[in-house]
Amino acid sequence: MKKIIGFIAVILMLGVALFLNFTSGYTPKLTDGNLPNTEAEILDTFSEFKASDIEKIIRENERIRFEQFGGSTKKQIKDTLEKLSTGETTLRKVFSKTYFVGDSLMNGLEVYNILNPDRLVTQVSASLYHLSSNINKIISANPEVIIIHYGINMISTEKADRDSFISQYTSLINQLKKALPDSRIIISGLFPVDRTVATDARFGQVDAYNKALITMCENLGVEFLDSTEMMKACTDYYGGDGIHLSAGFYSEKWLPFIVESKGIIG
Repeated sequence: MKKIIGFIAVILMLGVALFLNFTSGYTPKLTDGNLPNTEAEILDTFSEFKASDIEKIIRENERIRFEQFGGSTKKQIKDTLEKLSTGETTLRKVFSKTYFVGDSLMNGLEVYNILNPDRLVTQVSASLYHLSSNINKIISANPEVIIIHYGINMISTEKADRDSFISQYTSLINQLKKALPDSRIIISGLFPVDRTVATDARFGQVDAYNKALITMCENLGVEFLDSTEMMKACTDYYGGDGIHLSAGFYSEKWLPFIVESKGIIG
């Protein structure tokens, strides 16, 4: 009987020790947002973590895993692209919760009747004044996703002009973020122009503007859409001015690229 009582006492002592260890207020070592890999690391780390801390790390890892694709899985993205190619779904359905905002390079979506017009806030030759004038309309619509393209009409060889553009853009995106905290805001980089007009000094600044836009997006915590590499294989889609693009570019290249790179599946 004494041995049994002694054994029970040991078990109770171990239970108390484990309870105190998990509730003693240790600060988790969240150095990289990942759980440890080796068994030794797991044992050592778990001894310092509260159960709630472990759950938080798991949830954070899940968030990071899906953030790149807006919560969509790679399989969902693949399935959507396949359905688009077979006609089982349409671009209008896939982008039914997305607003496209911007200048004539966005206006092509309306001109070619590719997407639903009530999802487009675009204008030929638009500058950031167009965004400012329509910001309340966009906010009232409360879209799940907003994809924005401005800059080709404001591009300049002067750094001061580029800085002013970024400053104005930043202010307007901040307004959208504040009013629409649950919306995904995606800033499209400037589309590269065709080589036939790339010799124009202004258009030689496209890369500089895109680098500035990337920094702006990082500072604001919004997404950046870089179509540059994808468009290197799209030279046949440019119009005669070397700037604007054909209907096939949007329906065959750019919109499927957005599905693949941003996980927009409808």
